[in-house]
Amino acid sequence: MLFSNPEARSLLANRHRRTPCVLLLDRSYSMDGEKIRRLNAGFDAFRQDILRNPVAAQSVDLCIISFGPVKLERDFNTLREDETLQLKASGATPMAQALELAMLKVTERKQSYQQQGISYYRPWIFLLTDGEPTDDNGYGSEGYKSLLPPLELAAREGKFTLFTVGINVSPRGRMVLDELSRPFKGRCLDLDNLKFEAMFLWLSASLSRVSQSAPGDRVQLLDPRSGDDIYDGWVL
Repeated sequence: MLFSNPEARSLLANRHRRTPCVLLLDRSYSMDGEKIRRLNAGFDAFRQDILRNPVAAQSVDLCIISFGPVKLERDFNTLREDETLQLKASGATPMAQALELAMLKVTERKQSYQQQGISYYRPWIFLLTDGEPTDDNGYGSEGYKSLLPPLELAAREGKFTLFTVGINVSPRGRMVLDELSRPFKGRCLDLDNLKFEAMFLWLSASLSRVSQSAPGDRVQLLDPRSGDDIYDGWVL
């Protein structure tokens, strides 16, 4: 019975300590054009960079959720050479529903690791949006506030880490992202001039550092504002 379960087979075939990450990507109508094109291309750079690192290639366990409406684009698994991301912009910005699904997927994946005896690092949720939260019909929504208590609990108990990135967001949109990030001692990171590729290269380099660290190590992340010899800074 165990080996008829594809998820169990996948975990048992690769016993590396996992670095789970959920990409939570806005594909609402306002992302149409250059933004969605650069987002898709940035993911390709991310995939290539992860696969160049033998440890990260076996460790980084990626899930992708898009919203506008909410859709599970890719369940947790390691990356493959032939993967692409082809998001198309449409719909509203149901951010709260998407984040709630991301939190659920992280909880389920951790349970799977535990059942199969797979060790793992603290999961990351990486939220990227250019708008303010709405309901499914496009009307402004305060629904995200119901997620603040569970986010605060998750931060206190080290269940996962949340990063938020804003793409030319309004003052209210930035305020929302700041609120979501605050339990994790973070803030909204403002993407500079649609530098999606630099952002994704920072993410791949950061996850690679985590995947090669010893349990309990405090990993020093690269500064997203200044960059290094691999990528330009991408945060305003």
